[in-house]
Amino acid sequence: MADRSPRYQSKSASPQIKRVRPNRLESSSQSAIAGLWLAAGWIIPIASDFDFRRLVITGPLCLVGVMVAIGGRKPISGSTALFFIALLLIGLASSAAGSLTSWNLLEVAYTLLLALVATYGVAPALIGLPLRPERLILLTTATPIVLACLSAAIAIYASLLSNFPLRFPEPIGNYGNIRFFNQYQTWLLPFLATALALLNPLTRARRGFWIASIFAVGIFFWALYWRSGGRGTGYATLLATTAVILLHGRAGIRHAMLMALLAAAGYIAYLVMCFHGGQGPTDHLLSTSPNGRLYLWRIAIEYIRLHPWLGIGPMQFAAIDTGLASHPHNAVLQWAVEWGLPAAALFVSGIGYLYFKWIGIARRLVTRDDSSIPPALVVAVTASLIAGGIHAMVSGVIDMPASQFILVTVAGLAGRIALTAEPARVNDYCPTRFDAAIDLVVRAIVLTASLYVGVFTAYDYWHRPHSPKPASAVYLRNTYQPRYWLDGTLTGLTPHPLPPRVSRKSD
Repeated sequence: MADRSPRYQSKSASPQIKRVRPNRLESSSQSAIAGLWLAAGWIIPIASDFDFRRLVITGPLCLVGVMVAIGGRKPISGSTALFFIALLLIGLASSAAGSLTSWNLLEVAYTLLLALVATYGVAPALIGLPLRPERLILLTTATPIVLACLSAAIAIYASLLSNFPLRFPEPIGNYGNIRFFNQYQTWLLPFLATALALLNPLTRARRGFWIASIFAVGIFFWALYWRSGGRGTGYATLLATTAVILLHGRAGIRHAMLMALLAAAGYIAYLVMCFHGGQGPTDHLLSTSPNGRLYLWRIAIEYIRLHPWLGIGPMQFAAIDTGLASHPHNAVLQWAVEWGLPAAALFVSGIGYLYFKWIGIARRLVTRDDSSIPPALVVAVTASLIAGGIHAMVSGVIDMPASQFILVTVAGLAGRIALTAEPARVNDYCPTRFDAAIDLVVRAIVLTASLYVGVFTAYDYWHRPHSPKPASAVYLRNTYQPRYWLDGTLTGLTPHPLPPRVSRKSD
């Protein structure tokens, strides 16, 4: 493997990776952020239910936001800050124009926090960790995969002891919806191939033990995928794997071969373990039914036609009486229908810019002979980002807590790699007075958003168990369509009717 060649092993002393040593305050802040974020990542796969996962990600998200706002010396650059300020202003205008302003502001603040924490919290924190790439992957992605598999194995063992057969979607039914687990897998599956290609991170264990362990975990993780039969994850992973072959040549081919090996072995393991009950994997995987997506897209497009500039309000698709889902199963349509077309254009342009910038950096790193970053890690991040982006076009990847957490983590990994690969540009950055002023503004925004999200979540969660549930037919028809909490609730507050040109879906 290219990653285990002398070229890769000698890079720890490479002169290309000189970094300015952070001061004590910044170093402490980065260590706290890294520890807090990684701990949350280990809890999510073993969490008991959807709402607890929401708390697990929201708490660290708000705390990291506060640390970013008040700790450290790294400036928030003017150009990036202006982008976030523009989104904030559009989000505030959309929130004021829509109903349920407090929930609208929650979505605006939460969305900005996800982006800002990934950019200015998680990425710098991962840079500050004195870890080799293989140990970084072990902490950020391999450990959550192991814990998810352990949780499923315990469910299988309990079923065997009780002589009670598993029914679909068990043994992975504690995510609120089996597709939320699939979204989680979409981000993580590419890193199994990376773990096989990297050096052994366990200093007291033989490499053979590490390889055998990752094979066992990877095969079981893929077996869980085949059990779930998630089309979105399968197609997104297949397309992303094809993309890295085209983008990264030999490194991409190695990645694809390891992915195919694990997928095939996982399918065999699935058949051997006889995960039966309700439906088989091919029933859904081979289906061509849109499963209501066209109906949701028609609703979104019709509301975009009625409210093109500011949308119906952030998170307000969840208040539409669809009887099917709380989001349109398409990230671009969701931004357009809720925030308006200008905001959607900003989202798409910003993400598109980052995608193309990352692809350029990744291709250089994979082909360079003086890089300290193993090609397998670069390829896995590329595959994960592409797969997550594709899956977001047909599902709620950007909405559900488990996938939101991994989204931020993978974005942070990409940021760490990019900033480590080009340290001179970061170290030579000299902020102007304008940059300093913008930096203060954005830090104030991050602090305000963190406090608002934290207070809103704590207050709402505390009162939720003690509040009577709405008894209206609208609420009952739309219950358990998660957007923020598992039970939805927005349609029970101020339900939006279906657009005039869209009739209710009969099925």
